Amino acid sequence: MGKHLKTSMDEKVIDYLAIELYKKDPLNIVLNKFLSMKNEEGYSLTKTINRYKETGKHPDHYNTDGTWKYPGGKIPFDEFKL
Repeated sequence: MGKHLKTSMDEKVIDYLAIELYKKDPLNIVLNKFLSMKNEEGYSLTKTINRYKETGKHPDHYNTDGTWKYPGGKIPFDEFKL
């Protein structure tokens, strides 16, 4: 069974959706099931949510379309959602 490579945009979509769900319903059963998975995906998602809890900010390290226009190649979440 093969494993596909996640692109930076894939990671951004997964992380942003997880954070938005966490903001609306931190006890969501499905979200918490994913967070409790003992694999790379579970660890990555847990890291994203924990970082959001610490900073209150969405990650901006993704190399996605349009990042070249922004300083350091990062799009702040507030500008991304416009």
